[in-house]
Amino acid sequence: MEVRPNPRAKLLAELPPERYRLLTPVCRKPQVGDVLILDQGFTSSDGLPMVLAYFPALGDESLYEAEVYESELE
Repeated sequence: MEVRPNPRAKLLAELPPERYRLLTPVCRKPQVGDVLILDQGFTSSDGLPMVLAYFPALGDESLYEAEVYESELE
């Protein structure tokens, strides 16, 4: 079975704090232009498509995870 890397997309909008979680002591919050690794898609409570995304750090870690509307991605 072939393992394919997760798709990536650029963040186009600032995210409110309630939609991201910092994962390392670096405390790097999301910034417009970040290239995110997209994980799982879902539908928000308002019916719009969203995706769970991660901002990678060196190694296997991520600096933050975020719930991002698809319209906020390029």
